[in-house]
Amino acid sequence: MKSLTKFYLPLNFFLLLLLYGCSTFKKAEKPVESYEKVEIKPAPSAIHLEFEAKLSDIQYTLNENLTGLLYEDNSLDDNGGDNIMVKAWKDGNIVLTMKENVLIYKVPLKVWIKVGFKKSAFGYSISDYREINTALTLNFRTEINLLPDWSVQTHTTGTDYKWVSNPVVKVGGADIPVTYVADILLKRNLNSISRGIDESLKTVLDFKPYVGTAWNALNSPIVLDEAPKLWLQMMPLRFYASNLKAVDRRVHFSAGLQSYITLGMGPLPDKKAPLPLPVLNIETPAAAGSTIMARVELPFDELNALAAAYIKGQQFSYGKSSVKVDNVNLYGSEGLLVAEVTLSGSYKGLVYFKGTPFFRESDSSLILKDFDFDLKTKNLLIKSAKWLYQDGFRKMIASKMVWSLAADLKNFSTSINKSLSYQLLAPGLGLRASMSSLNYEQALISNNGIEVYLTAKGSITIQYQRENVKK
Repeated sequence: MKSLTKFYLPLNFFLLLLLYGCSTFKKAEKPVESYEKVEIKPAPSAIHLEFEAKLSDIQYTLNENLTGLLYEDNSLDDNGGDNIMVKAWKDGNIVLTMKENVLIYKVPLKVWIKVGFKKSAFGYSISDYREINTALTLNFRTEINLLPDWSVQTHTTGTDYKWVSNPVVKVGGADIPVTYVADILLKRNLNSISRGIDESLKTVLDFKPYVGTAWNALNSPIVLDEAPKLWLQMMPLRFYASNLKAVDRRVHFSAGLQSYITLGMGPLPDKKAPLPLPVLNIETPAAAGSTIMARVELPFDELNALAAAYIKGQQFSYGKSSVKVDNVNLYGSEGLLVAEVTLSGSYKGLVYFKGTPFFRESDSSLILKDFDFDLKTKNLLIKSAKWLYQDGFRKMIASKMVWSLAADLKNFSTSINKSLSYQLLAPGLGLRASMSSLNYEQALISNNGIEVYLTAKGSITIQYQRENVKK
């Protein structure tokens, strides 16, 4: 028995060493890789839109549309046998002024009038006619209103007239006043003048195609800079606008667009098909003020490359035991970032850490908050390599899990303000914006990497100025 005991002791000791050695090489169980689809939206922003056209362009187009003979009455017997013939030509340019949303203008006319009388008695017919050339000015006003479908509605009325010289014709020894001719001309020309005004305003104030262009442009990511890839994306919600009014000889209306706004650096987001152009709400636009959500994406490739540069080759010793970091790999699991660390030395195998991505504003760095061993790795180390479970090793790894974003954010902010100083969206349609300092909101893990969300206060204005219609 004594000899058997001596034999079994070395064997038991060998088995213990073998078991211990195997435990140091045992792999920790890998946390399941998973990603949640989380959509972060900033508070809705008010984007200011300015649309304007020159009053001189409307005036030019109107004068192009209304030329030559505007009215002609070649019969003495019509209109109840009024014994009057009239022709009227436009005599000079129409000059427009505007007050609030009402166009006020004068139409100068050169007028030819033939007037007289014809009587029949006892089988005889007596007549006497006179012709006169004179001039008068017809006064009109047109009220312009925007409609919810973005079209322009007009309503034109003739107000009064003024003779250049008050014509009186002597026929048969009697004075025949023909001032009522002006009433005829005012009424008969109202329709033609209205049509001319409508056509001119449609030519110059047809904003809907440009609004449609802006709507489509704003529903697509706008590339602000190619290097680095900097983009702006809006999610328009609704339009609202004040009515048209004149400002410094320009027809102007202020509009607003309520939208979510996101700025990003990195790959462009997927382009979505725009919804139909929403109706226009006629109301006083809110003051321009935008909450811009800035998104900085850090792909796993970049995160791993930086982490490897900081961690790979690092050594940790505890007593006679030591390990060296051979590799590190980052991925997401249940909303946390997992660091898979490959070790060699006294412990050969994989260990897993978990932490929450957090933006440290004091030095503009991304760190992992609550960084610790994964529970299953922790249980394994307690059983097989308790010396590695010491706080010193965890702290060493945690200290390297820092990604400085200071330079990127400075470049990001500078590039944004430079790029947004003016962006041409379409001919005549430009975007201007400014952005203040960035404030941290949240960091999320996607299947591509870590997305850091920041917000900034700013203002965005979209301006449309129609090109001069004169060629």
